[in-house]
Amino acid sequence: MKKFLWILLGAVVLVSAAAWYAGNQKNGRPADQSGSRDEAEERNLIARATYICAGGKTVAAAFYEGKSVLIDPGEMPVPSGSVEIVLSDGRSFNLSQTISASGARYANEDESFVFWDKGDTALILESGVEKDFMECVAPADNADRNIKVISPNGGEIWQKGQKIKILWEASKAIKSVNIRLMVADGGEGQSFNAAIAADAINTGDYEWTVQELYAEVWGVNALPASDKYMLVVEDAQKNSIYDANDAPFVIE
Repeated sequence: MKKFLWILLGAVVLVSAAAWYAGNQKNGRPADQSGSRDEAEERNLIARATYICAGGKTVAAAFYEGKSVLIDPGEMPVPSGSVEIVLSDGRSFNLSQTISASGARYANEDESFVFWDKGDTALILESGVEKDFMECVAPADNADRNIKVISPNGGEIWQKGQKIKILWEASKAIKSVNIRLMVADGGEGQSFNAAIAADAINTGDYEWTVQELYAEVWGVNALPASDKYMLVVEDAQKNSIYDANDAPFVIE
């Protein structure tokens, strides 16, 4: 009798397990997995914009903030955002943010499609060429988010090792900023572009020591001497909102 009961119990367990497995398969996931949260739910939507292009074409864009990436002092901020765009010709793209000297640049994996947000304008490149969507402009909808660099503003002469104070004005809607240093054009530092601060609290000022080895991530061993330096302060959440000094300054 005992043997019969054990056999009956085993049959019930097997039937129950089979039913549970079939139910999970019907729901579209393997029985040994609980399913993961959709990736889109993990992103933080920070802005939407619609650009009007030549010929009445449109580009709808949704900008997402990615997870923060910790960096060492002196390294460039690592972009982690993304944008979803829908073109009026029916195409849509989900693009990752890439490093950019100005504005916010997004591209697909092979760089065959690039979306470059520059505040109230956008540039779209397909295989390196601007062709189907040109002269794209967004209505001004960022009145509550603006930045103005106060100092440096052109003509200053900084010495390496000198302590200076960077000053800017920004609306309260901007919680934190990135501060970047670059050479405008030409000379020894043509491609020089380094981070001074990433995700700094928007206090309106930042003290920095002009120093060497600040662009090590770019393979540059020292700040290049130049009279064409530009400093950019940008919204850390939406770096298409930014300002730079009105004229170049000098680092000796």
